[in-house]
Amino acid sequence: MHTLEMIELYGSPYSERLRWALAQKGVAYARKPFVPVVGEAEHREATGISTAPVLLRNGAVVGDSNRAVEWLEREHPTPALLPADPSLRAQVRAWETFATEVLAPYARLGFIGRAVAKGSQPLADHFSAKYHWSQDEEERALDLLSTVLPDVARATAGGGYLVGERFTRADLTLACMLTTVIGLPDDDLFAIDPGMRAMFGLPFGADPELAPLRRWRDDMYRRHRGERVTPPAT
Repeated sequence: MHTLEMIELYGSPYSERLRWALAQKGVAYARKPFVPVVGEAEHREATGISTAPVLLRNGAVVGDSNRAVEWLEREHPTPALLPADPSLRAQVRAWETFATEVLAPYARLGFIGRAVAKGSQPLADHFSAKYHWSQDEEERALDLLSTVLPDVARATAGGGYLVGERFTRADLTLACMLTTVIGLPDDDLFAIDPGMRAMFGLPFGADPELAPLRRWRDDMYRRHRGERVTPPAT
């Protein structure tokens, strides 16, 4: 029997994306925590990847969040999280790319900027170097997000799914990545230490114009996550 293990950073939206996909597929797996900064060299040497999550199958690396969800769709095609129709499939991938390659990375620059401003060392220097932070890059990223996200909020204001008439990886991925802007779901949906919870989200995430995003995200969690998210057992 094949065994799966996921190396995860619990609060990471990318780790939550993979956890949710595994849950949707009903696939059992073991969980192992990723330790930022002090554990990164060992993690990179063992997996060839410097971030979390990483999915392992029988000890062999499947890949990061992107590669792992693609592998899951091939190996466990039901329930389908990608539409069969090519046009709808392309729309799902476009939403995923926006969420994972624009929304979350740009919001992360804002998080790093706050760490720099507070003098939170060694995290500030480590993440500044790892993710190529600069004040100019942060300002550019947050300006783009503040322009785009109100349109995304209007797109979700009516509820429902992003693509087609059923839940897809577009909904799952955007719901996870919104954590970086509007914060984590409430405690009944996502368990985390209150001090850690306060670290998530950007100041402009509380703008009333973005309130539909929180309502939509929490609705996706209640309808499709299936259980309260909890840390791995120690």
